[in-house]
Amino acid sequence: MSTYCFFAQDEAGNRCKINVFRGPTEGAKQNGANDRDIAPIYALEDGSRVRRVDMETFQVVPTGAYVTLVRD
Repeated sequence: MSTYCFFAQDEAGNRCKINVFRGPTEGAKQNGANDRDIAPIYALEDGSRVRRVDMETFQVVPTGAYVTLVRD
């Protein structure tokens, strides 16, 4: 499983780091899934799940807050 990250911010300007995990989980490996068959998993640094809405917008699942990709 590989990991990379990027930053996003909410309307108030608060930035957060989103980690992206790619690759099959143990359960998927047992079912014969390849790396390309598994969707990436998005999570904040504290482990909260994040759902991708579109190319630049994400929703923090526990709070329902929306954050937007930050490009430096």
